[in-house]
Amino acid sequence: MRIALIIFLLLSNGFCGIIHNLFLKGNEAMIDEEYDDAIQTYESILDIGYENSDLYYNLGNAYYRSHIIGQSIWAYTNALEMAPRDKDIGHNLSVANARIIDRIEMPDTFILLYAYRSIKSYLTIYEWFLFGSALLLIQALWFLSLQFGLLQGKVPKVISTSLISLVMMTHIIGMDSYFQKQRSNTAVVIANGVDAYSGPFYGNNSILFQVNEGSIAEISNNQKDWVEIILIDGKKGWVPSESIRTIK
Repeated sequence: MRIALIIFLLLSNGFCGIIHNLFLKGNEAMIDEEYDDAIQTYESILDIGYENSDLYYNLGNAYYRSHIIGQSIWAYTNALEMAPRDKDIGHNLSVANARIIDRIEMPDTFILLYAYRSIKSYLTIYEWFLFGSALLLIQALWFLSLQFGLLQGKVPKVISTSLISLVMMTHIIGMDSYFQKQRSNTAVVIANGVDAYSGPFYGNNSILFQVNEGSIAEISNNQKDWVEIILIDGKKGWVPSESIRTIK
């Protein structure tokens, strides 16, 4: 057991060292304005299976400075998923989104729905459940204090009721975020001027519409080298699978 643990630690340290060195190499390429090299290095880290918000953020910057907007939006979106409160990521994503050709403008969301979505996106799924667990522990300690008479009066009881409501709300939001993530299969269009067809092959299928680089789409179906996408305005069509990149 002890030998296995030592081997595991050695392998882990070696893996972390490789990641660290590659990340530094990518950063140096960014400083030298060798963006293609930086992209290749950052992508190689993802290929190994490692990811974090800083990696995606730097990759997004490299793609953006190479004027590859679709890929930059893909990288920034993944970064924001991992670090939803990072203002730099949010700003860069907004700047990249502004460069989408013929981007679809959606109507204003109902204010309460907008407020709920803003609250939900403020924390990651993991953070919501961690926050809920912490509140649950506080609620349990508060309840025990009431039971043993350490806290008395109306105010502690009101606080206890408020804690119960807060715990329930936190877990509901966490579950909603989790199930939304499970249901969602979102992708970014990474090629420009992609023709969307009525079927999953060229042949006699008609072109329904054209979608531009950087557009966000929901994947509803896939077949061989084709995927069926739904845009946020409801348009549906089949595009080659290499023209999109799925958001993690």
